[in-house]
Amino acid sequence: MDVKWGASNRPKQGQEISGDAYVIEPFSPHGLAVSLIDGLGGGEAAARAAASAAAVIRSAPAQDPVELMRRSHLALRGTRGAVMALLSYNLQHRSVSFVGVGNIGVQVYSAVPIKPISKNGIVGYRLPSLLKLAYSYHPGDTFVLYSDGVSGHFASEIDPESAEDPQSMAESILRHYAKEHDDASVVVVRVNG
Repeated sequence: MDVKWGASNRPKQGQEISGDAYVIEPFSPHGLAVSLIDGLGGGEAAARAAASAAAVIRSAPAQDPVELMRRSHLALRGTRGAVMALLSYNLQHRSVSFVGVGNIGVQVYSAVPIKPISKNGIVGYRLPSLLKLAYSYHPGDTFVLYSDGVSGHFASEIDPESAEDPQSMAESILRHYAKEHDDASVVVVRVNG
């Protein structure tokens, strides 16, 4: 599996716990599920909501992303809810599917246009009709998921090829573009093969 990833997460200023969570879960034979989840609000209630969705994805990472989103919606009923984005890679066929609900940002640095779109809604409260988008990717493409606690300005200011590795890139984006008044998370995936 010629793919590298990195992630960085921190709570908003003055908080001990982040309401964001992420999942990076390989699955057989050639798959990788990647998700970023932002529990609404902050603190422990937001963290519980995000952790519930993360547990759904970890329990069945090979499942279709639309079904994982529906299952997450059911798991989050009675919580604050969350916004989330889910990428599901088939590393043998160099393809990736995307499903998103709410304002998780997605930036893809690719030789071809890849512009994932999320639907408005809240997982656990108001699930929209889900849209699954499918793309082919090229070796070297870099995918960045980021919560709304991170300014999207990095997209035009960072050259992914100059970043040593996805972990360094995630940490750099968080360090330079995170907003103090919100939980902030970044997940970076680079597919090389």
